[in-house]
Amino acid sequence: SSEAALVERWNDLTTFVTEEVRQKWWTKILEAHKSRRFSGIAHLERMFTEFDKHKDSLKDRYAFAFAIFFKNIVYITTKSDNPEESAALLRQFSQETTFDQENRVAELIIESGKGSSDVNLQEGATGDDDLHYLLDFDLSFLGDTPEAFVGHELAMRSEFYHLSDQDYATQRLKTLRFFIQIPNIFATKDLRDQYEAKARVNIAKEIEMLQSGARVYDC
Repeated sequence: SSEAALVERWNDLTTFVTEEVRQKWWTKILEAHKSRRFSGIAHLERMFTEFDKHKDSLKDRYAFAFAIFFKNIVYITTKSDNPEESAALLRQFSQETTFDQENRVAELIIESGKGSSDVNLQEGATGDDDLHYLLDFDLSFLGDTPEAFVGHELAMRSEFYHLSDQDYATQRLKTLRFFIQIPNIFATKDLRDQYEAKARVNIAKEIEMLQSGARVYDC
């Protein structure tokens, strides 16, 4: 199962941790993600699928893997300090163990929480830092097949339960327009080559659906 693959990955990463602490933190990660339809277990899997494809391009794949596990450990859609709160939990994990890369991982979590980097805003620019790959892995769903993309959009809607459909559509339109207006949705050459064109088609279609009122949410 997907969960089994993730726990195996977690166990491989945390061989330096006692069994009790390893299990405790895996439970925290699992509990945090499993009730979410979009930013849940499937999203962790998607990011690790990209990680496996591109790990030879990463400068510190060990720290990067921890950043994936902790990036959305706190994700409350009514709050704006989720990256800082997630980084705080990562620091708590570090205090309970001998993990010594907490500053690097916390920086990745907080910086990627901003959603874009300078490279995204500069025509023709590309980036190859770990931050750029983390941002791109997180957005890779935008370049999925059209059917899967709509599924992701509906799943994401369900996490903003505090907003009416109309308010959510307004907010989502702002985000999607930002993506379509910036020169580069994807910062790295690797993911830009793979996903940029597809993402722009998906986003343009979703903007059209939202503007015309044709997007119906089933949640």
